[in-house]
Amino acid sequence: MATIHTFFKRTVGQRLSNINNLSTNTGNTDSSSDTSSSTTERLTNQTNDGYSSTSTLGLLSVNSDDSMRRPLLHVHTKIRQKKFLSRLINNTTTMSIEQEQAIDDNICLLDKRLPKELILRIFSYLDYKSLCRCAQVSKYWNTLALDGSNWQSINLKSFQRDVDGNVLENLSKQCGSFLKRLNIENCKFITDHNMRNLANNCPNLERITMKHCTKLSNTTLHHLSKYCSYLIYINIASCHHIDDQGIKMLSSNCSNLEWCDISWCMNITENGIRNLAESCPKLTVFKAEGCTHMTNNAAKELAINCPKLLFLDLNRCSTLTDEGLLIIAEHCTLLNSLIIANCRNLTDTTLIALGTYCHQLKRLDATLCSQFTDAGFLAMAQGCHLLERLDLEDCTAITDETLRHLADNCPEIQILTLSRCEQITDEGVRYIGSSTSAQENLRILELDNCPTITDTTIDHLLACQNLQRLDIFDCQQVSKNAIKKIQTHFPDLNIHAYFAPRTPTQTNQRTTSCPFCCCTSCSTCTFSCCIIA
Repeated sequence: MATIHTFFKRTVGQRLSNINNLSTNTGNTDSSSDTSSSTTERLTNQTNDGYSSTSTLGLLSVNSDDSMRRPLLHVHTKIRQKKFLSRLINNTTTMSIEQEQAIDDNICLLDKRLPKELILRIFSYLDYKSLCRCAQVSKYWNTLALDGSNWQSINLKSFQRDVDGNVLENLSKQCGSFLKRLNIENCKFITDHNMRNLANNCPNLERITMKHCTKLSNTTLHHLSKYCSYLIYINIASCHHIDDQGIKMLSSNCSNLEWCDISWCMNITENGIRNLAESCPKLTVFKAEGCTHMTNNAAKELAINCPKLLFLDLNRCSTLTDEGLLIIAEHCTLLNSLIIANCRNLTDTTLIALGTYCHQLKRLDATLCSQFTDAGFLAMAQGCHLLERLDLEDCTAITDETLRHLADNCPEIQILTLSRCEQITDEGVRYIGSSTSAQENLRILELDNCPTITDTTIDHLLACQNLQRLDIFDCQQVSKNAIKKIQTHFPDLNIHAYFAPRTPTQTNQRTTSCPFCCCTSCSTCTFSCCIIA
């Protein structure tokens, strides 16, 4: 409705401008003197109701400074409203008697005069709630507001507690072949039967997110494969009832898949991943976080059959070793994002392979890869010059040498996480702070629980002009004065810091002994008895 209101406001403003120009030129026109004088008289006639003059359109031309608080239209009756709309649509300030008589109270001029395509265009900018409100205005608006062209993308995540199977089926019937994107994340009441009707009603579905839909099983994937052959994006993370059979049915007919998330689907093994990789060679994004069955053989099948991979998430795939990552690096040379957090069996061999083959790598998450050392990061940094984000949290074996290699070879780094890297010192931060590229590009630096970091580190970071966030939780040797210093230097810097309360030092205090016992703090005496001054 706000869109329609804005449309009226702009159009009416243009009409007023034309009327004002007309009134100023009436003195030079003899043929229209009578009409012009009457129009000018009505335009200049001031009212005493606190507003401004009223034009022939029934519009208030506001002159005061608080014009935004005044009503746009000063139309009191339905008849006057219809007259105004007719004048507005017909681009005239007058209306004949025949036109006035032709106005029917049961017909909305906006519906009668405005093309259906234009109303649909206006509705296309509205959200779900506004569309539902428009659908209650009239039968005509109900038809237009619920037209499938306005519902090509539906996100029901925010309504997860209210959405059940009937709601989804009704939406699918209304949208039909227009629906292309659907998000039903956490909608736990939806069943395989509802998904069958959805797939049947919406054959042009391209993207679907079913994360945490715990009632869905292989049957849903069967129906999607049967009816939705244009599917290119699917997220079935944490759908625990889906296994290798469901993946096989899905991939058999949806060979155009480019984006697939099977995170925490514990029943999907290397056989299911092999079927997916063999049938969907266009995969560019694959997420398998927490899939303990993601073995070296599965990694091999994925790498050989899907060489176009750009994003690969193998977080918590604890069975993977250097053998699987070496094959991935050799075949997926376009890889730009790799998450291998919590893969504790990986060594420097993986980093060397990444530096040798994956020159497009921009993001690496190596959290808790405790076997990575300075030598591995030297090889990786020399080959991955485009690196922008690096997460080395809990990589306890690295030292300041790793930071030196990064400063020398990776000028594009914007986000650097070094939390719990206990061997990082002020010298390592100096390498980052003295790098010209880091001074321009570094945005986020996390140094939580780095016990050897001192105020000197803060001084080194003063050169990083674009720093936006600094995390220094539990860095006990960093003082509050240093924090105030960098905060003064960068007023917009977001600093996350915590200073544990220190044990109070003992001082010589004058005490008054208890007259009933020999101690200065007796638990058996009253509070007024034992006084410590």
